[in-house]
Formats: sequence, structure tokens, C-alpha cells
Amino acid sequence: SQIIIKFRDPKFDPSRPEFIRTLSEQASVRLEYVRPMSGDAHVFRVQDALDSAAIGEVVRRLSQSPDVEYAEPDYPMRHQ
Repeated sequence: SQIIIKFRDPKFDPSRPEFIRTLSEQASVRLEYVRPMSGDAHVFRVQDALDSAAIGEVVRRLSQSPDVEYAEPDYPMRHQ
């Protein structure tokens, strides 16, 4: 499972290990930085196997951080 997070400060570097530890503590799960994406958002992988309800709770916790503009689950998108 992956989560997309956009931080309020676009110059912020969320790939720093100490920040990932802090973010993981806020989310109560182990997170791994995956990559930056367009629109100044970033992709994180949840290291634990979680169902969609648990992912929703992680997203809710991350959204409460003052550094986070938004957080959302990274669901696969298919062109139709």
C-alpha cells in the first residue's frame, strides 16, 4: 500500500531518514519514501500489510500534521 502526501512547503525534503522516522511515528506505521511525483507531492510505501480501513486511518493521522497539505491513498489508476 502506498500513500501520496503533499507538504505545505514545496522546498521540504521528506526523503530524510529522520523525517521519515517522525512521520512514521505520527502515522503509527512504518513508512518508506518511494519517490517524488508531479505537483510537489511525494509517494510513501506503508511497510505493514493493512486493509483499506487501516490505510484510511493512517491517512487521517498524517493529514493532522501541520506540515501536511493533504494525504491520500495511492490507488492504481487505469486509463479507460
